[in-house]
Amino acid sequence: MKLRAALDKVKAGDIAWLTRPLIDSYHTVWFELHEELIQAVGLTRDEAAKSGDAQ
Repeated sequence: MKLRAALDKVKAGDIAWLTRPLIDSYHTVWFELHEELIQAVGLTRDEAAKSGDAQ
């Protein structure tokens, strides 16, 4: 839901919601989701990076 909300705000012209780090911006939410997906498959960030999947 947060990802969609941020995307909707970007599409509405509020580009701060694309990358601003101190709000639930699209980038911030995507990064959090990515971290959760890495953990869900039982990897650390370093392990995922070494496998080439975190690039």
